[in-house]
Amino acid sequence: MPEEKLDNLKKSTKDVNLDIDMDAVQSIVSKMKNKSEYKVKGDGLSEGHLKELRAIISEGKVSSLDVDAEKKLSANTDSDLEKSIAKYYKFFKGLIDKIVLMIVRSKSAQKVSYYLTSANSSKTLVQHLVISILFALFLDIFMSIIVLIILLLINPVIAAIILPISLIVFLFFFIFILVYLLPKQKAKVRGKLIDIDLPFALRHIATEVSAGLGLYKVLQSVGKNDYGVLSEEINRTILEIENGTDTKTALRHTALRSQSKNFNVALFHIIRTLNTGGNLANTINGVADTVSFDLMEDAKVFGEKMNFFGVIFIFIAIVLPVFVAILGGIANAPLGQDGALFLPGVMTPSTMSAIFGIILPVIFIFLLYYIKIISPKV
Repeated sequence: MPEEKLDNLKKSTKDVNLDIDMDAVQSIVSKMKNKSEYKVKGDGLSEGHLKELRAIISEGKVSSLDVDAEKKLSANTDSDLEKSIAKYYKFFKGLIDKIVLMIVRSKSAQKVSYYLTSANSSKTLVQHLVISILFALFLDIFMSIIVLIILLLINPVIAAIILPISLIVFLFFFIFILVYLLPKQKAKVRGKLIDIDLPFALRHIATEVSAGLGLYKVLQSVGKNDYGVLSEEINRTILEIENGTDTKTALRHTALRSQSKNFNVALFHIIRTLNTGGNLANTINGVADTVSFDLMEDAKVFGEKMNFFGVIFIFIAIVLPVFVAILGGIANAPLGQDGALFLPGVMTPSTMSAIFGIILPVIFIFLLYYIKIISPKV
């Protein structure tokens, strides 16, 4: 749309002798376009969304989702899976609305909103809650079917008793993971990704500030350069400044929503220097040195932890399987005079199958996932 208006402006002024700087016009149009696109992408907690939440709490119903719910739930998401699952909202609307109301009225809604904002999610809180609950319902049904099959093979009476309990337990378990833990994890991942480029970005800022550029221009330069997630956060700060927020206030908001401790420290040092009138370049260089040292220390601590995990991995991957195999061989050996087993019931074939097929793989996956979480991003 801005390009069409610009083309029309060029055509209308082609034969008219007007003193118009078309390069300046192009710059303004591009800036407005980028600002508009970014606002659509990152408007996770807009004023409209806050009004939506107030209406939900005051009216006692999810009224804004009553009309064209599928289109609303599919907005601001590029995931085909989320768009597909949004079609099933109408089938579970009563249950989902009650769960959404329960979450929104609780204190946890503020934490979920915070983590969605920190993760730069394009979905609103209600949109996130509804889609997450839909996923939780399908996962709940799938897991309950597996439990039902297993229990029917063991005892049908137990299946009739445990199945309703498993439905409720699995539902709230998956809701807790998808609604709360998933945004929190995404926000923390963004914090780690910020730490990767933070020392380089701080050197960039210090160099340009030393050259005499203003802080706003320097922030624009950092936002345009390829610093990954850090550039995205700086662009959010620039957008906030352009919408009328004071620079120090916008930087404080960035620090509060970020999950990077080093980035928060750097921003608060910048804010303090702006308040006291110190040498901003020297302050940023000092923070960059501290951040680089902390990242190297994290890598050193991680290496020390890996020495301990190496021992655990050797025990689980080599010693424990061999021990189980030897114990199973001894327990199932027909050493009695009448061919009776040596240790009947101690290590049956079913137990060994469960250990090698389920327990050990689960332990390996947990260890690998834990190592991935604690590994430093340098």
